[in-house]
Amino acid sequence: MMDTLAQLPVWQLWLIAAFFLFALEIVTPGFVLACFGMGALLAIPAALFGWSWLVQVICFCAGSLVALWLLQPLMCRWFRSHDAKTGMDALIGRRVFVRERIEPGDQGGRVAVDGDVWRAVSEGGEALEPGREVRITGYQSVILIVEPLSK
Repeated sequence: MMDTLAQLPVWQLWLIAAFFLFALEIVTPGFVLACFGMGALLAIPAALFGWSWLVQVICFCAGSLVALWLLQPLMCRWFRSHDAKTGMDALIGRRVFVRERIEPGDQGGRVAVDGDVWRAVSEGGEALEPGREVRITGYQSVILIVEPLSK
């Protein structure tokens, strides 16, 4: 294997390093390895021009630092803003309809959410009649907390 790698042009070694770093980024958080992969990609033109290893390594370091400075914060911010809610957190803010009367206090009632029926209590403690539209504002264990949308 080492003989095969030694026979490859230098630019192909940088390309293999970039792909390897991008592949490792899939299993690590933070976009750090992807930034090093960008640096490896930026070293390819230096290798194609036949510049020395020192110049190639400088291009790799400069490209990696610029990517760490610009790309990493941008990508982290983008993924944080596109964070998908799952489980019960995905229900908060949804508009649903009361299925069984929600009694005042802790007795609660039931609401229909995408074909499922969930136990619910009123946030304001008021009675809510079946068919009334409500918004899910939170949950306690598996009991949804709802508020009426209109009077």
